[in-house]
Amino acid sequence: MIRALVPGVFLMAASAVCLGQDRPIVGAIRWDAWTGGRVTEQVERTLGPKPYHDRLPWFARVVPGQAARIDGSPQAVMDKEIAYAANAGLDYWAFLIYPKESPMSTALGQYLRSHKRNRVGFCLILHNTLKTPDDRWPAERDRAVALLREPGYQTVLGNRPLVYAFAGKGFPFGRFRAFLAAARKDGLQPYCVYMGWNPASDFKRVKPEGFDAVSAYAMAGSQANFADLAQAVEKNYWNHAARSGVPYVPLVTTGWDKRPRQDHPVTWEKGHAYHRQKVFPSRAKPAEIAAHLRNALACVREHADLCKARAVIVYAWNEYDEGGWIAPTRGAGGTPDTTRLDAIGATLHREEAAQRAPAGDPLKSAPPT
Repeated sequence: MIRALVPGVFLMAASAVCLGQDRPIVGAIRWDAWTGGRVTEQVERTLGPKPYHDRLPWFARVVPGQAARIDGSPQAVMDKEIAYAANAGLDYWAFLIYPKESPMSTALGQYLRSHKRNRVGFCLILHNTLKTPDDRWPAERDRAVALLREPGYQTVLGNRPLVYAFAGKGFPFGRFRAFLAAARKDGLQPYCVYMGWNPASDFKRVKPEGFDAVSAYAMAGSQANFADLAQAVEKNYWNHAARSGVPYVPLVTTGWDKRPRQDHPVTWEKGHAYHRQKVFPSRAKPAEIAAHLRNALACVREHADLCKARAVIVYAWNEYDEGGWIAPTRGAGGTPDTTRLDAIGATLHREEAAQRAPAGDPLKSAPPT
C-alpha cells in the first residue's frame, strides 16, 4: 500500500497506481541566488563555514581559509543542471521571477538560451517582479506575459500556462490582477496557484482575485526529525485542503534548516523569528524524500477532483542555505553528490515504468521500494 505519514489519510492501493493516466507532473522551485551579485556574496558567507560545505552547490569551490566561492554564471552550469533534472525525470522548474536586470534573473536567462532547454519545462513563480516601481511595472508585466508563450512553458488542463505566485505578506493583488488581465488580453488563460500557508482561508481570500488553486512555497518547522516535518506538510497542507474541498497543488518538502543564516544573517531576513530558533528538523534522507514524493503522487490521484492540474511542486531545487534542495551538492572530494536526485529519479522512473506495463504486470501491483 501507499500510505501517507498521517495515519488513515491518502491511503491508496499500489495496484491502483496506474489507472490509464500519466503520472502527475513534478516540478521544483528554483531560487537562483548563485550566479553573482550581492545575494551571492551573502550566501557564500552563509555556506562558507566548514560544517556547511556539503550543502554548497555542486559547482562551488572551497578555497584556503575554508571560504566558499560560488559561481553559477557559466552557461555550462545551467546546461548540466538541465541534464541532471531531465535524467531524474523532473518535468519542470518553477523559477522565482525577479526584474529582468536583477542578477537573480541570470539563471532564467541561461535556461532560455540553453540548447538543452527542451528536456525540462519551466514556469513562473510571480515574486519580486510584482513589487517593481510603478514606472517599470508595465514592462515587467509584459515580460512575464511573454514568457508564458515561450517554447517549453509548462501547461496544465490542456493548454493553460501554469503560474504560481508567492510574495509573502502584503501580496500586491492589484499587480496580479493587471498581469492576469494582460495575459487574457493576449489570448492566454493561466492556471494560477497562490502559495500560502492555510489552504482553506487562503483560497477563500484569493479566489475572487483570479486564482484557480492554492499551494505553498515551503513549511517552516521546529521539529527534531524530517519525518515529522513531512508529516506536518501532509496533515496541515494536503489533508487540510482535502477536508476543505480546496483546489490544491501538493507541496513536497525536502527540509528546513536555516542555521547557516543564523550564523551569518542575510540582509533580506533581518529580525525573522528563525534567528531565535533552537531546533531544526534533521537532514532528510533520500529515501524519506522519495517516500514523501510517492505520497504526494498518491494524493493527486486520490483527490483528482481537487488536484485538477495533476501537478506537484517540490521545495526546492536549490535552496541550499535554507535547507531545501534536490539539486546535486558538493560532495566528498568536490564531486557532485546526487543522492537526493537519484532517489527522486528512481521514484519517477518506476512510476513511468508502471504506466507502460501491461495489465497484470508485477510492476502494477508491486509495493514501492
